[in-house]
Amino acid sequence: MSESLEIIWKYLPALLQALPTTLYMLVISVVIAAFLGFFLAWAKIGRNPVTKGLSSIFISFMRGTPMMVQLLLIFIWIPVICNDNGISTSAWDPMIYALVSFSLNMAAFFAEIFRSAYIALDYRQIEAAQSLGMGPVQTFRRVILPQGAASALPNLTNMSLELMKNTSIAAVIGVYDILGKAQQLVKNNYGVGQMELYITVGVIFWIMGLVILLLSNLVTKRLNKGNPAMQTGKLFAVKD
Repeated sequence: MSESLEIIWKYLPALLQALPTTLYMLVISVVIAAFLGFFLAWAKIGRNPVTKGLSSIFISFMRGTPMMVQLLLIFIWIPVICNDNGISTSAWDPMIYALVSFSLNMAAFFAEIFRSAYIALDYRQIEAAQSLGMGPVQTFRRVILPQGAASALPNLTNMSLELMKNTSIAAVIGVYDILGKAQQLVKNNYGVGQMELYITVGVIFWIMGLVILLLSNLVTKRLNKGNPAMQTGKLFAVKD
């Protein structure tokens, strides 16, 4: 037991040094994916057959293919496209490809979450807001966004947790998160202490997941508290 604790204590600083890489990939990818997902959802909900078709194909492809395949394709395609147009990518940080891949992948899932949240809205509330003289922007800000955000946030959190656990695949292109760093240490030590290292990695991911879930629950409760529609089922008194 004491030997295991010594191994954990010895390599914990090295593992924690990779924590910012994991958090950076997670946060940046989620933020970019949220913006892209919003526009993809808007295109899929819209009536334009071209944008609707393109968004549907993109979402279907990104949801139906392994993230590893997407990462490798982007890692190969972007340099080819850039080099064909006279742009050198030899000095690019591999992190760029990881962020592009993760953002596009998450955007497809986020788009479906946003679309589902919008469809679940009670359209009578939108009509009531319009009848009260609210414009499209005000209706979106005061009716659609609060309810949609409260409805979508749990699913967005679940997908973000999945991405947090999957950032380790970036190691195939030279970007090492906590798990990638642990695998390096295991390799360098010829497998000595691998059980302790992987247990430590698991605990770190578990703690990060608990923190993310806690923050998500707090935000969701705040959105629901400040939104009468989520408490009573009605935002406006609508007469039949």
